[in-house]
Amino acid sequence: MNEYVTHLLVKERIEEARAFGARRALVRSLRPPRRPVRVHLGLVLVRIGHWMLGQTLDRAGEADRSG
Repeated sequence: MNEYVTHLLVKERIEEARAFGARRALVRSLRPPRRPVRVHLGLVLVRIGHWMLGQTLDRAGEADRSG
């Protein structure tokens, strides 16, 4: 292989890499941003707390009605 052909092959590979990077950047920009794990964990804990509190309130309400 001569130097000219090598140059063309390298240039083609660089163009492919740039196009791939541009496609990935476009896909990444279209996706909604991800929440950090700590935010997700906090929301889960709040939901569990509300769920448990709801069960406690239901049980307390039933005790009041029967008495």
